[in-house]
Amino acid sequence: MARRVPAPDLMVTFLLSWLVFPLLVVVLSLGIGLLLRRVAALPELAGALLLPVGLAGVVTISGYTTQLGVTAELTGPAIAVVALAGFVVARRELLAMVRPARAWLWPGLAAALPAGAVAAPVVLTGNAGLTGYGRIVDIGHQLKFTEHITSAGRQMPTVIDSSYLETVFKMTSVGYPGGSQAALGGSSDLLGLDPVWAYQPLLALFAAVLGLSLYVLLGRAISSAPWRAVAAGVAAQPTILYSYALNGGVKELAAVAALTLVAALLVAHRPSAVRWRQLLPAAVAVASACAIFNLGIVPWLGMLVALMLLVDVATRPHRVRTVGRWAALGLMALPLTIPTIIVATKLAPVAAGGGPPDLGNLAAPISAWSAVGPWVSLDYRFSLEEVGYDTLTYVLIAVVLAFAVLGLVRALRRWDVGLLVLALGGAVALVFVTGRAGPWVDLKAYGITAPITMALAFTGAYALRRGRAGRWLAPAAIVLVAASVLVGNAVVYQGVTLAPYERFADLERLGEKYAGEGPAVMNTFDEFAEYFLRDAKAAGIVNPPRGRYELGPTALPGLQYVRDPDELSRSWLNEHRLLFQRRDPTASRPPSNWALAERSEFYNVWRRQDGAPRVVAHLPLTGQPGERTPSLCREVRGELRDAGDEAWVAYALAPDVVQYTAPEAAGPPRWIQEGPDFSARGPGKLEGSVALPAPDRYTLWLRGSFGREVRVLVDGEEVGGLRWQQSYPGTYEIVGDVELSAGEHTFQIVRGGGSLLPGTGNEVADTRQTTLIGPLAFAPSPSDRVRYAPADEVRDLCRSEVRLDWMEVLVPSSDPSAPR
Repeated sequence: MARRVPAPDLMVTFLLSWLVFPLLVVVLSLGIGLLLRRVAALPELAGALLLPVGLAGVVTISGYTTQLGVTAELTGPAIAVVALAGFVVARRELLAMVRPARAWLWPGLAAALPAGAVAAPVVLTGNAGLTGYGRIVDIGHQLKFTEHITSAGRQMPTVIDSSYLETVFKMTSVGYPGGSQAALGGSSDLLGLDPVWAYQPLLALFAAVLGLSLYVLLGRAISSAPWRAVAAGVAAQPTILYSYALNGGVKELAAVAALTLVAALLVAHRPSAVRWRQLLPAAVAVASACAIFNLGIVPWLGMLVALMLLVDVATRPHRVRTVGRWAALGLMALPLTIPTIIVATKLAPVAAGGGPPDLGNLAAPISAWSAVGPWVSLDYRFSLEEVGYDTLTYVLIAVVLAFAVLGLVRALRRWDVGLLVLALGGAVALVFVTGRAGPWVDLKAYGITAPITMALAFTGAYALRRGRAGRWLAPAAIVLVAASVLVGNAVVYQGVTLAPYERFADLERLGEKYAGEGPAVMNTFDEFAEYFLRDAKAAGIVNPPRGRYELGPTALPGLQYVRDPDELSRSWLNEHRLLFQRRDPTASRPPSNWALAERSEFYNVWRRQDGAPRVVAHLPLTGQPGERTPSLCREVRGELRDAGDEAWVAYALAPDVVQYTAPEAAGPPRWIQEGPDFSARGPGKLEGSVALPAPDRYTLWLRGSFGREVRVLVDGEEVGGLRWQQSYPGTYEIVGDVELSAGEHTFQIVRGGGSLLPGTGNEVADTRQTTLIGPLAFAPSPSDRVRYAPADEVRDLCRSEVRLDWMEVLVPSSDPSAPR
């Protein structure tokens, strides 16, 4: 595994993530682009395509080096060496390029618009991080895959002793595409930066590349550079693609960027009109598209290449030479795609069946109309009628579709080969894929096709420029087409979920600190915890190794996002050395043979004690009065008799927490009550009171998952607030500490109105990642001490009014130095 710098502080991580890393990838891509231009002897390669061609080179190199374990860790250095070679051989060109030039302004805008749209939700929080947390577990899986292929290549793990390796085994065994992930891991390793902090910046860079390629493709259709930049920048972010990108869809965004680059290169440098070596950039672009999406890109790429070949053969006088040039392109692309071909042998059985036939992460199938561009929905996973603005959406779709038809007519009249081939190839590929696949694959197909539709719509809008009225009509039409997409993107932006930076940074630190000390157990559902704690060999709920996450007889049935230590099988728990427990004021202490190793801001880390007294019986309790019934006490005495004369009792006190759970119908009008929790669909205030038993410094905990800020006031004074602290259901967040006297105290939980900041909308998803508000807990300083009593005092312990968390029967360990 590549070595990384220690987990840095917030500002350092932010600068590395959003300044240094993007600049590094741009520099690497520029160097490789210059090298390809020089080797191809293609000085006329458009400057706007240098960065896209170079990033395609980064992907292609990464695909090669990550094929084998012996070269996997050389991915970053290999990219750097090739880029450096490009700067060396093209140093004179570089000096001319760095001079301020107006020619860079409009391509820069075409790149900045989609890149900024993808980056903004994270950048505006002031933290490193990513979007889509809690909406789909695939982002965590992509990061696990990234880490594996850039450290061990594509070899399948033989020993699966962690959730990390369980995920890796599944992905490598089916030949999962890895071009974009390899590029992510290789480039981030050059900075010693964990890929989790580079994931969203790389998404933004792929969006920028898509904008640049569209800018070149629209060159004939939209002659005005400023309007072409706007058209390309917005066409690169149709709402369904933007929504999926903000849920971590790196493959889909990268695939459409690579596909558009291939089209731009084949149009700008027709194989029939150039020498064979000048086809090298196009061959690299083809190889990158295959590395990113593997067999999934074949329908679009195959149609694109086939149609371009037909057009070239039909319109050029020397057909034999033209076919020869296209054959040369194939021969150049073939060795570059060898890693993809090897992987495709595993993926072929899945692809042959059309891919997964189920809904995947969707709650309902998505309409094919989303491939037009507009899609005004709070959450694309649900039906538009349920969570979106269906009337507005279909009106906007009609507008864009009308302009797209006009654009198609315009492209036919002007014989704009690039747009025509993309349009026809995209339509045929879309029909082919959606006719064989299920709703989950359909979603990806719509996202890949939508930028093509949008490009045609902008072409149609610009076609209105003729005549005196066209001076204002064409710009107005372009603005209308752009607005039809941006309104949906604004809704997506406001409702996006955001990874909690502080907690992830805590997990990153814990993963580094306890590396090699596993195996470990993680008690909450969190795919990112499984990723960060990979070197501690953590077993989590999301992907337990070999399906083993064993529960005890008292465990709640079904999927639970949090498992109390008392719910875990004691024998299975004792197979592990560490327990990473999400801090929770109501949680049980683990059994007595576990000692607290560390209490971080978000997690308790417990270590199993070698030589501790052996636990022969563990009886979970809840701390409720009257639960230590005579039958329970007889059970404890029976366990003591069976354990022998040397047995004794251990017990832990129940958490001394005062918790407020709202009674039925107590919440504000727009807060939907679901058991003890609320799904807050708007601003509101919940008021209540608690009676505290003693004066103390209390920590206030609020259960839930929070997007826009939720503030807590006690006796009229604000204790703290929670914003962008998102998690799965059932977990608590610390609000703050406050000194309180014994007796009655009033409180208010206040959720304000929305704002222009990301993640401050009113989510409708069932997991309620940004709107979940649960019980409020007042907790004094926790006590983790285990208490002991001899066997003859168990009757008095049972009869006492002390609130207990659990009772245990212990016998001496075989270790003579163990405590008794």
